[in-house]
Amino acid sequence: MATPMKWLHSFEAVARLGSMTLAAQEVGLTQAALSQQMQALETQLKLQLFNREPRGVSLTPAGARFYSDISPGLEQIGNALKRYRQPRSSRLRILSNASFALRWLFPNLPRFQAGHPAIQVEVRTALWRPEHHGYGPDAEIFLGGPVRPAPARAIVRCQLVAVRAAASPEDPGDAPLPVIRISGQESLFEEWLKTPYFAGRTVRQDIEVDSVHAAVSLAAAGAGWTLSPSFLVQADVQAGRLCTAAAGITSPKRAYWMQLKDSPSAAAEAFRDWIAGEMAQAGQGAG
Repeated sequence: MATPMKWLHSFEAVARLGSMTLAAQEVGLTQAALSQQMQALETQLKLQLFNREPRGVSLTPAGARFYSDISPGLEQIGNALKRYRQPRSSRLRILSNASFALRWLFPNLPRFQAGHPAIQVEVRTALWRPEHHGYGPDAEIFLGGPVRPAPARAIVRCQLVAVRAAASPEDPGDAPLPVIRISGQESLFEEWLKTPYFAGRTVRQDIEVDSVHAAVSLAAAGAGWTLSPSFLVQADVQAGRLCTAAAGITSPKRAYWMQLKDSPSAAAEAFRDWIAGEMAQAGQGAG
């Protein structure tokens, strides 16, 4: 026999408020009806969940464990219902490449919110595009190759630069050069290591990470050189945390793309237009 969800909501209210009377008022039942629900729940679970006391109720150890197990799920369901009850145009769900989100979107997102105060923004990050985890975004930002079918739109081309910590000493000519590699970008690193800068030099590749953000963070900490799209490190360069050098790669063939869901909401279209305007103003538009 399945446990009715209304029993669980009633149990959560009683456990939280410590009173059958107050919980009954909150869930819209009589105290007698609520008490019957709790007795039925205890019978089904074969557990005593409450200590009935003259001035209310308290949880037994078994009841406390049960409350701890179910309350996060009930809260998650409640939050989901609140989101879906909102007008569609006021909610914006974004799934973004993690490095793009951490290094560009989050620092700049307050400007979007200031211009669109009625839009509630929800952001999830993923390293690679298949990582949807059942999430249905209104707008998706991902890193991809030179050509994507409609309706995806390139928002910024990846002009690569080499970066390292600004405080690092110049590389001595006879010392191995430390390079931080990024998994999934092997061909770019192979091309970079063939450029004149590395000619006749020994390369030490002790570290490999799974995102641009991780590689740049390690570079800023002094772990070595890595590659990054120039716009993702612009703030760190201006702040003096990183220095850059030409990567010597003539055709990175990569871009960050945005794709809106079919029949996009006004919030998603406003977000797309805002990013396009921000990139154009910074001279970083995809063209």
